[in-house]
Amino acid sequence: MSERLRQRLFDPFVMALAVVGVTIGLIVAMGESLLSLFQPGDTKDRLDRPELWYALVLSLVVIGAAGFLATRPKGATGPLEREVVIGKRPFFEEPLPPVSVRVRTGDTGTVEDIGPGYTLYAQSGALAEVLGVLPGATDFGKRFAGFYYCKGMFGASEELWIPFEAVMSVYPETQSAFLSIKGDETEHFGWNVPPESVRRGPPRRQDEL
Repeated sequence: MSERLRQRLFDPFVMALAVVGVTIGLIVAMGESLLSLFQPGDTKDRLDRPELWYALVLSLVVIGAAGFLATRPKGATGPLEREVVIGKRPFFEEPLPPVSVRVRTGDTGTVEDIGPGYTLYAQSGALAEVLGVLPGATDFGKRFAGFYYCKGMFGASEELWIPFEAVMSVYPETQSAFLSIKGDETEHFGWNVPPESVRRGPPRRQDEL
């Protein structure tokens, strides 16, 4: 599955529908199991209805199992202790460390100074490491001066194509550059998708631009 298809279809729609489907399936399964214990038309007293006792016992089993797992020592429950359910970045991961003032030392440069090995910073911290420089191209109907092909850092996308226009300041002495974004907004800007000039798949149709 391509990154573009996953971003536009799978993440926002398929995952949500899958969660809804699983929830409905569990409700139906439990309801059917309860109804199988009760024959319509019976006028039994409330204490003489097996489906209610079944539901009570099932609830106690679930609560007891959850309580037992919650009291286990750290490392005893294996994968249940993982903090990530869906995604690569832990939900409770500590925020990125603040940008050191040392990376802003020395004379400022220009976008032409940026090359492989440079670190690109968002306002929240280090975002990507430059692996290469790509010439200008037209993407989404807009002409870009060029792109930096980068490797994402600290949970950002593995591959990034960051346009020259996103760079605000460059410090050649520390091989650092600062971008005009607050944090990891690369997917919002489409920087996790290759520009049209280096697209690995077939060209997009006009109605997709």
